[in-house]
Amino acid sequence: MRSWIVPAAIAAVSSLVSIPDAVAGQRLMQCDSNGYRYQYCNADTQGRVILLREISSGNLCRQGRGWGFDNNGIWVDKGCRGEFSYGRDDGGGGGGWDRPGQLACESIGYKYRYCNANTQNRVSLIREMSTGNLCREGRGWGYDGGGIWVDKGCRGEFRYGQDGSRRNDAAIAAGIFGAMAIGAAIGSSQNAAPPPPPPPPPPPKPSGIVPSWAQGSYIAFDPDTSDNVLLSVRASGDVLLRNEDGGVVNEGSMREGMIYWRNGKRSWFAREGPGVMIGDIDTGKHFYFRRSS
Repeated sequence: MRSWIVPAAIAAVSSLVSIPDAVAGQRLMQCDSNGYRYQYCNADTQGRVILLREISSGNLCRQGRGWGFDNNGIWVDKGCRGEFSYGRDDGGGGGGWDRPGQLACESIGYKYRYCNANTQNRVSLIREMSTGNLCREGRGWGYDGGGIWVDKGCRGEFRYGQDGSRRNDAAIAAGIFGAMAIGAAIGSSQNAAPPPPPPPPPPPKPSGIVPSWAQGSYIAFDPDTSDNVLLSVRASGDVLLRNEDGGVVNEGSMREGMIYWRNGKRSWFAREGPGVMIGDIDTGKHFYFRRSS
């Protein structure tokens, strides 16, 4: 019996020795959704996280639902408790991991699917291949720093990643927020224009402290301008809309589930999973923001 035990032991040791340096250089952490509540665990993920072991039972740690991540940490929800490996080594030779690209991700048989990609927190739906408007962001598809998920029959082609380009406030105003941001970036245009109309009255003062779930920072991707849009909601009710470089595009006040923007526009504000949904009253469009802190 000893004749096969020794070779087996050698093989096991050899498999351990051959673990890639990229894995050996990563860090570990445990992140728990206690009481089935959302939990965010701070970590410098460098855009890479792997679930090593699920501690909870019942297959609760499904990426994109029970857990996910961005560059600043790992989030868990709905009872997921797990051990995670995160980060990268400096010499792993990741090839094109940090390059932008596009891929097709399909929910076959109306089942959940996760497609790995270094999104760098930028994803846009280029084309829906399914029928029936199944690819609604936040419901039929979504993403985190490590990939794109689809569900409920959504089949689509997605563009992801960053190309290093920057846009000004006027470009953001013409993109995802349209009427919500327009008017805040008039001064950034270099072309001569007639004098603007008198500014709208200031938004009403917020009444009371906003709910704790609404407070924090959020991020959304503007597919029209290839920019990230940053949203912050303070306990006082003050709301700021910023471009990727931190410049203020618009600001407003939250009161009774509504945002009253400085330019006179209004938006409804609602909780949606680990993030929030904002709807433009004038256009009827709504946008999903993922929580970033």
